[in-house]
Amino acid sequence: MNPTVPPKFTKRHERKAVQQSRVKIRCRLQDLIDAQGMTRSALATTTGLTSAAIRGLCENTAKRYDADTLAVLCDFFGCDMGILFEVVPRESEVSDRGHQV
Repeated sequence: MNPTVPPKFTKRHERKAVQQSRVKIRCRLQDLIDAQGMTRSALATTTGLTSAAIRGLCENTAKRYDADTLAVLCDFFGCDMGILFEVVPRESEVSDRGHQV
């Protein structure tokens, strides 16, 4: 019997689908916070979300989105996902390590 071999982990910037995509998802959370005249810290306190979760969304560094977190944000701001996120053209970006993102 052959033991099951787990799939090889592929770094995000090496994934073919990511390399070929001409668009990316941008979270507008910081725009919504600014429009309300509040701070990230105040949002965290009011909603009960962690500051790390809010920071990841505001800085567009989150790679995965928790459905419950998004539901809390949509409820708080009285919006839907189309307001919280937008699809934007991918620019030719280079990460800190020199890889094209």
